[in-house]
Amino acid sequence: MSNFILIIFCLAAGVLSRRMNWVAKDGFKALNAWVLYFGLPALSFRFLPHLKWDNNLLFTMLCPLIVLLGSVGFFYLLSRQLQLSKRSSHTLMLVGGLSNTSFVGFPLITAYFGVEGLPIGIVSDQMTFFLLSTIGIILATKGALKPKKKVGAAFILKRVLTFPPLIGCLLALTIPKLIDISPLDDFFSVLASTVSPVALFSIGLQLNFAIQKSEVLQICYALIYKLLLAPAIVFGLAMALSAKGEIISISIFEMAMPSLVATSIVINQFKLNAKLGNSVIGLSIPISLLSTYFWYQILNSFLL
Repeated sequence: MSNFILIIFCLAAGVLSRRMNWVAKDGFKALNAWVLYFGLPALSFRFLPHLKWDNNLLFTMLCPLIVLLGSVGFFYLLSRQLQLSKRSSHTLMLVGGLSNTSFVGFPLITAYFGVEGLPIGIVSDQMTFFLLSTIGIILATKGALKPKKKVGAAFILKRVLTFPPLIGCLLALTIPKLIDISPLDDFFSVLASTVSPVALFSIGLQLNFAIQKSEVLQICYALIYKLLLAPAIVFGLAMALSAKGEIISISIFEMAMPSLVATSIVINQFKLNAKLGNSVIGLSIPISLLSTYFWYQILNSFLL
């Protein structure tokens, strides 16, 4: 129960702080910097050295790719039916296909599965970022106002290799093989404990519920795909493969998370439909607090 109180409190504190002007308009950037450069790498050092490889982790890595490709296909067909612009359709592909596997995912994993499930969440999160930095950038480029604009392999490689959580993940997997860092477990544990409250407070500062009437239908389709169809797709795959267990369940649970907040940065950078994207991101977070409970019950009944 305390984890759910933490989630609601931190989100509400962020919204209230923005409305009362207690924090600068771009104050969330400093909080995000802490989470990205220190909190998430600390999580990797705290849990990944103790993670034992399981072939089910291949399913964990595959889920984000399946959801993103499904989003591309779903919104491509939808855009033809609704006659959406490329800017809007590619925006929907991004916010529908990429999950908030860390900022919201980690607190909810802790709430439902316990802190022991976080290493699985970290694997899912690293795969999600890799997709954002590769396929996500390509989708954003294709949907940009300049259709002939191209993105080079060097640009994508730089984004991937300079992402702090990914660097932290790689170091956490290699350094413990060379030296014993177990005496630092408590240190990393304290740093890692800051991720959930700081990340949720940052999200609260950024929540945007502004909706244009002309985009209500598009927003509804995006929420339906992200919160219902996406996890249903990977759940169906798990059932078809007769795959069960905690790793499988957490992998699917991560795909039921709201839209990835970081996609808004890419959407703005490539001049896609920022208002539409931010509306989906903002609405998906509070709704996901209910929909993830629904998915947990299903996973608990069939896969655990």
